[in-house]
Amino acid sequence: MKVFYVRSERIEPPPESAFAFVVAEDDDEAVLLLRKDINFTGYTLPPLEMRMYEISAAEVRRAFGDTAATEKGVYGFTTTDPLAAET
Repeated sequence: MKVFYVRSERIEPPPESAFAFVVAEDDDEAVLLLRKDINFTGYTLPPLEMRMYEISAAEVRRAFGDTAATEKGVYGFTTTDPLAAET
């Protein structure tokens, strides 16, 4: 499965980043899914940062739940960088 880590900025002040993971076939589909997601209304698209990871369905299920392992979509929306501990 392909999972995209995305970071986007709020369009209007105050500036604030939003983060999410998107399960999609490719980066074009990931951006399309972000455009449809209510949480990303008001944030820049395409995102400022988008990294693709190939992971197993079991890993997706463990991180985001059963639905994410079988359905494309936006998961884990947050305004706190979930990968900050990795950098």
